[in-house]
Amino acid sequence: MDETTPIYGNEEERSLYHEVMLHYKTAKQDLESRIPDFNKKDELFRSHINEKNWPYRTLVFDPRTFTALYEKTARLFANKPRGRMNPREGGDALGAQINNEIVSFQWDDNERVDGSPMLAKWALMDLNARKYGASFAVCKWHWEKRMTKSNGKAEASVFFDGPNFKPLDNRDCLPNPSYSTIKNWFQHREYVTFQELENVNDAARGKPIYKNLHLLKDAMSKDSDRGGDRRDNNYVSKNKELKGLEDYLGTDTVYRTIEIVTEYRNDRWVVFSPRHGIILRDISNPYDHGQIPVIQLKYFPIDDDIYGLSEIEPVEKLQNALNAYICQNLDTLNMSTYMPLKVNQTGGAVQMHTLQFGPGAKWLMNNPATDVVPFEGKPSGVAEFPVIYRFMIGAIAEAYGEASAAVSGLNPTEGQKTAAEIKDTALSRSARDNFNRIFLEEALKKQMMFWLKLNQQFFFNQGEKYKIIKIAGKDALRYFQKAGLDGMGLTTEAEDILANPEMAGTVEPQDFQQPLYPIEVGNGDILPKLNMEDDKSVGSLFVEPSDLSGTYDYIPDVASMTDTANEKATQTKLEALTLIQQPGVQQMLAQEQKKVKVFELLTDYLEDIGFKNADQYFEQMEGGLLNGINGGGEGGPQAVAPGMGNGGAGGFFNGGQAVSNGQNQPVVS
Repeated sequence: MDETTPIYGNEEERSLYHEVMLHYKTAKQDLESRIPDFNKKDELFRSHINEKNWPYRTLVFDPRTFTALYEKTARLFANKPRGRMNPREGGDALGAQINNEIVSFQWDDNERVDGSPMLAKWALMDLNARKYGASFAVCKWHWEKRMTKSNGKAEASVFFDGPNFKPLDNRDCLPNPSYSTIKNWFQHREYVTFQELENVNDAARGKPIYKNLHLLKDAMSKDSDRGGDRRDNNYVSKNKELKGLEDYLGTDTVYRTIEIVTEYRNDRWVVFSPRHGIILRDISNPYDHGQIPVIQLKYFPIDDDIYGLSEIEPVEKLQNALNAYICQNLDTLNMSTYMPLKVNQTGGAVQMHTLQFGPGAKWLMNNPATDVVPFEGKPSGVAEFPVIYRFMIGAIAEAYGEASAAVSGLNPTEGQKTAAEIKDTALSRSARDNFNRIFLEEALKKQMMFWLKLNQQFFFNQGEKYKIIKIAGKDALRYFQKAGLDGMGLTTEAEDILANPEMAGTVEPQDFQQPLYPIEVGNGDILPKLNMEDDKSVGSLFVEPSDLSGTYDYIPDVASMTDTANEKATQTKLEALTLIQQPGVQQMLAQEQKKVKVFELLTDYLEDIGFKNADQYFEQMEGGLLNGINGGGEGGPQAVAPGMGNGGAGGFFNGGQAVSNGQNQPVVS
């Protein structure tokens, strides 16, 4: 926008427009000073060499920057996180588990919004934070309608209704540059179509509430440019430029794009078009949490800068030097293979047109010994190439945290690394990853807490009594079943009726059973809060508004996302299975009247190593008298596996035998 751009709206809107434009110009000036540095980081990450300014004929890039950053991301983001909700004021353990299952389902369902899974979105956040020093994402409620056909008629129906997580392009992020954290306001630039402005609501459930769209259409109709607002008017897409591609955003004449900027404040959201001078939305913060709905990921905070330290910055010059050194040596080798010729042209001693390379070529000259001789250089640096190369790659590896100090990678006189050096390298990598997890946990926690608070506000429609979600996780199903959500019982009145001797033989107890946690559905039917399917592997959970009330705290388990998490869990379960076979352990458990759920532990281990539905390989033993031990009592603790009472060699694994507690249920289950 320039000074001649007209500003539309009433006096209040004009005043607000000048206010947000002042923020926009300040943040844009700061961003434009950073973009050249972003471009350099992208060139190093994409292993790109600018041929125009390169002094060597060889164009070889050692892709260590790309490899190091991608390996870090691959190590941290290999699995879905296994975080948990903890109850706080007004919350309870059951509500925490239900809320945990809801956000877990929404994590998987979020892919429908833009086709990108949550792990891919967080991996993008991670890479941007490593390249540029920080990355940003917005967490808002996404309510969208799309046209569908029903009975041959096209009609708009709700396509998505839930919390969203959207990583932002750093070149479109305009944070307040005065602080090192997101404070007071945060602006985000995006390019949307009129269709999106008319159909998508990012603030609540219901009709979009953008205003002055008629003014925007009128302003764009006067625009002589074809298409809409172009991105390359603000910056050149470096990724497209490196591939030699043209940026077509803004050239479509059917779906014309509009550059809009949203300023988020704690108490207010303002959407405006900086090019056309129009306020499109001015609303109070629609979310009850009263926060700016933006998440920042920053691994290495530095001083008072909103951006932290890029992981490329410490190795930028070293990477360029490595590329130059490789290309220099390759040029030298090429020159030694195809040496220049010193040709004597005095008196036409050599007929130049005969100097051709090939089998049987004949060179015409007066004196072959002196008229044409090869130029012999002194490639003294070639011999030292392995030494210097190993030093440089060792320094880069150490800077990235992929190697420990003083290992053989920095010492060219050493051969293979020792076991101690390999251990030091692994510890160094693990230490760097653990440090990154501290900041990743905080960012992931903030995202989940945003989702929880949005669910409490928008998950249920007005007057809606319940929603049904599918529960497939074995641990969650066990928890809900243990809590009795699928249980049936007798009311006090039913117990009195059954206790009446006159009713003996005329009624059955099951006729009076009712759900312990009843849910009234349509037609007056009463169902349990948890309904298990026939195969008992999946259940339908009825979620009520009261389940979302209260305060909860999300504890992310970032370690469960790593590429080695499953391997460590499997090894731990195997060690547990081995440990509980020890007679001493069995004695101590018997003394404290405890039992181990070996069946659950064993099936979990078998599924970890690749079995599908491992419990199908087990069946319940029948009879109340097993292994010669009478389990008639209900106490259970006295009915123990052979050897547990006297320190014998018997144990939980004893030729496949099990012990009953008198109710056809094995003590070791």
